[in-house]
Amino acid sequence: MRSAVSYVLIAIIGGAVGAAVTQSSKIYDKVASHISTEPQEPAGFWSTPAIAGYGKIHYESDAAFKPVAGLSNKIVFQITRSDGAMTAPNLGLERVARVVNLYIASGIPADQLQFVVSVTGDATPAMLDNAHFRQFYGIDNPNLKLIDELNKTGVKVSVCDQSVAFHHYPNNWIDKSVVHALSSPTTVSTLQNQGYAWLAM
Repeated sequence: MRSAVSYVLIAIIGGAVGAAVTQSSKIYDKVASHISTEPQEPAGFWSTPAIAGYGKIHYESDAAFKPVAGLSNKIVFQITRSDGAMTAPNLGLERVARVVNLYIASGIPADQLQFVVSVTGDATPAMLDNAHFRQFYGIDNPNLKLIDELNKTGVKVSVCDQSVAFHHYPNNWIDKSVVHALSSPTTVSTLQNQGYAWLAM
């Protein structure tokens, strides 16, 4: 009798395990399908209202803590890392473009923005002119078009000359669209003393 009960229990457990395995396979397929499927976004979901082609945003008019016209709107952005591939613009510069786009989308006129970018450390090669960037990386500098777009909006892009020296770059290797600053720490501290908010990018 005991052996018969054991066989029944084994059959029940075996059936349950088999069902669970079958079910887990279906669940796995559903999850894998969900992860591998690109989400569909409606036309106009992303935009770049000020810096064309860079720093895309999804703007929501009823979101909280939006920028306000008439406030100081003074920011110093400090970029210290070489994020992403050297064949694409530095992600810190992309993030700056995103902030500019968010301010403009929120109704702040470009002439009210007082934005300064301070580039230092591992991000310094992004400031090279095309000739010297090509010498090191084999391509034209992908950051220069973005820097030009930022400059057109009134954003000043500066490089830390201490980092330039540490990289053994002569000053004239830096692109002419970039402002030479004594150092990044003194740029940040000087501007903070003038009422600028500091954002590490």
